[in-house]
Amino acid sequence: MPLARIAATCAALALCPSAVAAQEFLSRIEVEDLMREQAFCYHPNDRLACSWAEIYTALYDDHVVLHTANAVWDAPMEVQEYRLNWEGDALCIPYENQGLRAMWEAEGYRFSFDLLGLTPLPDEILPERIEMLRETAPRDFCFRYTIDDAGPDALFQHVFRDGVEDEARDPVALIPRFASGVAIIPSG
Repeated sequence: MPLARIAATCAALALCPSAVAAQEFLSRIEVEDLMREQAFCYHPNDRLACSWAEIYTALYDDHVVLHTANAVWDAPMEVQEYRLNWEGDALCIPYENQGLRAMWEAEGYRFSFDLLGLTPLPDEILPERIEMLRETAPRDFCFRYTIDDAGPDALFQHVFRDGVEDEARDPVALIPRFASGVAIIPSG
């Protein structure tokens, strides 16, 4: 069900007060509906360029596969593939391997949703990257989503570290997959 329809249904039935204020998290089914048709653009600017972006390429009973892109100035953009596990309505990152399965790089700072034009990075670098991620990772790292009242295509991601919710929320713009890609804003 598209997010606009979820919000409209809630409003029409007067069942859903402000999702953020009430912390009414989206269900797994609602999130999966979004994953099928939308890219998740985190911390978008006014031109809908993203600090990082995610597309979900496979949905299973117990996990999802996501591809995420991020960039650092003067370096190729990286795209990583992760396996995240469902725990109820939350997506969780497995501590042991951080869910990391593969890595690529691309020239430029545009994340193409068809994943074409990527150069695979050697599998030998995965253990080092996993260890680097584990150094700062909590043992229990999960996240959920709420609707952002800013608009029908906006969410907040809520991060939980060892069962405690971070105060800061990540704003997410939903970009239709048919848009074919988004710009990634390099950091640093």
